[in-house]
Amino acid sequence: MIFTSGANAQLLNYSSKDSINGKPEFEAVLKGRLKFNGIYDIKGNLHGNSTFGIHNNDVDGKDRPGIWVDMRQTQIRFDGTRRFKDGKEVFARIEGDFEGGPDNKSTFRIRHAFVQYDNFLLGQTWSTFGDADMWPSSLFDWDGPTGMVESRRPMIRYTGNLTSKLQTELALEVMEPRRLYDYTVPENSSIYYEPRRLPDFIATLKYNLKPGFIKVAGIYRSIGYGANDSFNSSDGYGVSAMVNLFAGADKRNNFQFQFNLGKGITDYFLSVGGSGLDGSVDRFDASKLSLLPVNAGYASYQHYWSNQIHTLFIASYNKFNGKDGSLGWESMLNQYAGGNIMYDVVPSFTVGAEFLWGKKTLEYAQDPNKSLPASRVNFGFLYNF
Repeated sequence: MIFTSGANAQLLNYSSKDSINGKPEFEAVLKGRLKFNGIYDIKGNLHGNSTFGIHNNDVDGKDRPGIWVDMRQTQIRFDGTRRFKDGKEVFARIEGDFEGGPDNKSTFRIRHAFVQYDNFLLGQTWSTFGDADMWPSSLFDWDGPTGMVESRRPMIRYTGNLTSKLQTELALEVMEPRRLYDYTVPENSSIYYEPRRLPDFIATLKYNLKPGFIKVAGIYRSIGYGANDSFNSSDGYGVSAMVNLFAGADKRNNFQFQFNLGKGITDYFLSVGGSGLDGSVDRFDASKLSLLPVNAGYASYQHYWSNQIHTLFIASYNKFNGKDGSLGWESMLNQYAGGNIMYDVVPSFTVGAEFLWGKKTLEYAQDPNKSLPASRVNFGFLYNF
């Protein structure tokens, strides 16, 4: 998913001289990806955001056209594998980019850091509530569609095979530290932030089509908060249904569909997480945290016209119900759509451009609804080495 073209490109490859079962006892690979990230905002007021986070579009603001160019999404990855005589192996990955830190500073951050042995994984990687392969692979937009469940989590995960095609996953996951309190509490509120005391519990079923799959995931969350000098919690839950299909000669067509439904699960949406939309103070009981119901999803279609030219079309949305909360609106709808064209100059070097459109709409109980569209052109290149 990270290295969508030129997957075999590598900066450094090391293999030990000792072998086990015909393979090196230890081997390691260092990979890199340069990403030139170019943005031109046409409408809306998302300038300064390296992703097309349409939920950040200020419905009371004005259009702010502008250009943006950076290399902050450049990545470095190190993989290592150690094999044992019983046929098992330990796999570890460390991956980072330069998207860390506030104010768009090019600060190095860890994206993935985990170790995997047999059926168990321990560390930080893509959440079990989504799937690492559920990504519109040639999308330039860094956080993806607004209705996509996909986020990186520290976790412990067990993966087991029920049949040759049916797989299950069980995981305990926690929030990233920067999103520890992903709900909105105003100043002078009777509710205050408290750290959570339980991890999120996730269970999945996945049917492998080879290639492609169908997957269903469920999640339970206990979100902590303080009220009246005591610890309290609200129960969040959700389900996600995913389909990833390939069709046509040489599997040149890729269809992806995802639908998500739940309450208090916003932090699992990569483009929306961290926006304080898991919940807010209850409108009718100021000592209670009300979690926001949400339904969301996306559909995408990628087609390879030749070995070098491919296009992607995508549509996505999320809708929040805020009737029981105190955010001031009854519902928020974020729409997202776009398409791109990519050209693989060589197998490890891709150039392209894409157009994205979105609209944020806020509905109120009495006041007129407010909405504002936004549009953007992304352009750039990816070079894997």
